[in-house]
Amino acid sequence: MRFVDVRNLIGKAFCDYLLTGDINFRNLYLSVEVPKEFENYKRERVTFYETFISGYKNFIPAKGCKEVVLLARVLNNKGYYFEAHEVVEKFWLRCDCPEKKLLQAVIQTAIANMHLENRNLKSYSRMKELALENLKPYRGVICTVEVENLKEELRKERGFLKF
Repeated sequence: MRFVDVRNLIGKAFCDYLLTGDINFRNLYLSVEVPKEFENYKRERVTFYETFISGYKNFIPAKGCKEVVLLARVLNNKGYYFEAHEVVEKFWLRCDCPEKKLLQAVIQTAIANMHLENRNLKSYSRMKELALENLKPYRGVICTVEVENLKEELRKERGFLKF
């Protein structure tokens, strides 16, 4: 099992729990065995996940775009970019809503942060461009996203992005 497999397994199970409230997903990330070299990573993630859940239990399960974006915003702003993108993406995939492009921009913003964290500046810039393009039709506050503020964030030269 590679690092990316561990990250995906526990991160996706956590996001599934946030969206469904299904305890089986929570039990999965709590109990999954990982290679010894990733035990510290898993321990740190699970500790954060459990603290996060206790602070946001009133939003679980997250059923609407406002709840999903709020959870993703907190995750993103705490540096949990994979989980921020994943929780919105899982919702976005099954969402039939007029905010679909806005949600895609939020996903791309979190992914841009992942790329910056990995020092992949070309992909970081590309994700920012795609997010700006997806935000073009939007104004005001939508799904708790202050659209103009996000556009300004995305126009920044460099740095981790908030939404």
